[in-house]
Amino acid sequence: MNYSSVTKPAKILNLESLTDLNERLYLTRSNDTLYLDPKKADRNADRSVFNLQTSNMNVQPSIRLVNCLNRGNKRYNHFQSFVVEPKDKSTGIAVIMIKLDDPKAFYCNVRILPFSNLSEIAVPDLDSKLLTINLEKSKWILKTDITITPSNTGEAQYSVHDVDVAAITELVTQDELVELKRELEFQASKLIAHYFQEILSIVVNEIPPNHGTPPVIPDDYILTLPLNQLKEMLSASAISACIALEITGYNVVKEINPDWRAAAAFINYLL
Repeated sequence: MNYSSVTKPAKILNLESLTDLNERLYLTRSNDTLYLDPKKADRNADRSVFNLQTSNMNVQPSIRLVNCLNRGNKRYNHFQSFVVEPKDKSTGIAVIMIKLDDPKAFYCNVRILPFSNLSEIAVPDLDSKLLTINLEKSKWILKTDITITPSNTGEAQYSVHDVDVAAITELVTQDELVELKRELEFQASKLIAHYFQEILSIVVNEIPPNHGTPPVIPDDYILTLPLNQLKEMLSASAISACIALEITGYNVVKEINPDWRAAAAFINYLL
């Protein structure tokens, strides 16, 4: 059995909590003027861009709540998705997708697009309240999928059930590919699980039972959260995305595209 798929404690005892980190972040929300639907103005009310501002004006990632399309232009059902830009109009973005799997667990799927920017995958004129993105428009997509659950003792546990870096096989050496997969599988996943295990309580406690059918996080759920919980949800997404982008940038992107360094600057500011 692959060690990464073994269930392990999600909380890292000597690492700061989201509550502590959020004391150093200021959340702003504005209309997403770059990606409004010009045909249906009434559809733009929920198209917002959130920024996590720091004491460094050059370090403030942006987060958007989005709908994701996959093959065949079909939406990923039951996922709440966030696209994170480590800097404005960054080449190199990540998408965090969370889905409640049962009343006591959820998936956290990370999609890393190291050579794409948001404008390349955005579909702003699609008839939906949120901005829609089409992941299939990106040629290079890496993924890390994590499952987080409470244990019998109440402490959150996590396991990694899929890491795929094959999309960039032609761009890097075999050694670089192996190292990238190893770091995403162990280092990145452990850090991401640490921050999202705090989100587990928000999701599980707030979503009502659905009478035996798989629970679903409603589309408007995130935007109706109290401000402190909204900030925790967005900061967990931004931190997770920037961790994945920094590791990918350091290992394989390097000087091809320096925008990943904005993700590294955000992580260095916090951690």
